[in-house]
Amino acid sequence: MFFKRATRSGAPGWTLVEMMVSIGVFSIAGLALSTIFIFSIRSFAALSNYATLDRENRYAMDTITRELRQAQKVTDYQTNGSSSISIINGAGQNVTYTFNSSSKQMLRNDGSGNQVLLTNCSLLNFTLYTRAPLSNSFDSYPVATNNWQQTVKVVQFTWKTSMTLPNSQVNSENVQTARVVIRKQQDN
Repeated sequence: MFFKRATRSGAPGWTLVEMMVSIGVFSIAGLALSTIFIFSIRSFAALSNYATLDRENRYAMDTITRELRQAQKVTDYQTNGSSSISIINGAGQNVTYTFNSSSKQMLRNDGSGNQVLLTNCSLLNFTLYTRAPLSNSFDSYPVATNNWQQTVKVVQFTWKTSMTLPNSQVNSENVQTARVVIRKQQDN
């Protein structure tokens, strides 16, 4: 024996319990989809931040690496407070790379004015290394100390940049580090 559901008009229909269950299931599914949508939007924004940081860092890395490789000499460097390095580039120009901590910028100055290479930079550090490695050292180029202008052959630099999306807690960070061998420096 089968029971047939009847309504006042005699046509089949939904009961109140069936309606409440279906609304609950669709509400949970809608909430899950909206959560996935919001997560996807934030992820896309973070990826966009990373792509922007990567593009800016790659440009700065290419510029400083190319100029350091062709440098004739490192003339000065500082690591306390605001880091900077001064070189005589391959064309014979005095060029200085400076970190301005108040504006969070890495600047290049060749005498004709400052060029901003990086913004949102929270760290820039330079380390100098000598020409020949010590045979009993695990480090291939020990830190240059005495008469470093004559013996420096490798410059290591590290910087950190970050971006935060407006009205969001999404923060993207990028750390770059490289060791560059100075090819043109001549012994005096």
